Amino acid sequence: MGRVLGAGLVCVCVLGVVVTTAVAQGRGAQGPPTNLQVLPQDTPRPQLTALMRSFTAALGVQCSHCHVGTPQERAKDDLETKAKARNMLKMVMALNGEYLGVPAGEDNKVTCYTCHRGELKPLTAPPPGGGGR
Repeated sequence: MGRVLGAGLVCVCVLGVVVTTAVAQGRGAQGPPTNLQVLPQDTPRPQLTALMRSFTAALGVQCSHCHVGTPQERAKDDLETKAKARNMLKMVMALNGEYLGVPAGEDNKVTCYTCHRGELKPLTAPPPGGGGR
């Protein structure tokens, strides 16, 4: 799954396309994804679904954190959290592409999980009790 995420994000960086989106993830969704603003417009639904699921795992949230309505309505831009997710995806893409120079097709060095570790809000300081090496 990391390879799918890596290839998707790096590809977007290389193409210079701008931002992500709303996608119908449910089994009843039909047709190609719509309202893709960061990812390429031709992103296949299975790849997009895998990417969205990686977001939910990395942040410890459900689809409804960014999406409203039924799976067929996931393209709507009703929640500010979706706009924030798009900005975060742009940041991750810039870190991997512009700053770390991760070649296309290779696994990203930075992902949502790098900071979030399964939490909606990343820690801003080490946990009490050290934890260092």
